[in-house]
Amino acid sequence: MDCGVDSAAERVDAMDYALALVAEIRRGRSDFAVGICGSGQMMAMASNRFGFMRSTLLHTAQEAEWARQHGDANMLVLGADILDAATAEQILATFLSTAALGERYAERRERLAQLDVSKL
Repeated sequence: MDCGVDSAAERVDAMDYALALVAEIRRGRSDFAVGICGSGQMMAMASNRFGFMRSTLLHTAQEAEWARQHGDANMLVLGADILDAATAEQILATFLSTAALGERYAERRERLAQLDVSKL
């Protein structure tokens, strides 16, 4: 499902689109999301406000492999103003083709989901 805009000329708030992608995962309509904005920062920060989200802003295919294997990342964020198209495509392909390492990092993912930063 495409939750994005139709024109690069249209000014939008990346947070609104990150929240739309989060909603797709929350409703069970998708297992993964891919967010693309200028830097990627706001989409990653906004989406990670939800305990079930494991959003990651990536710059290399190696990071994509580790994010999926070690953190079972469920949202990839790419900075369109930072990455060239070939690198972004390589990161996306790696992200989508890499599986989590399963039980090895299950406890870490559970702890992450249970974090309550308001109690720090």
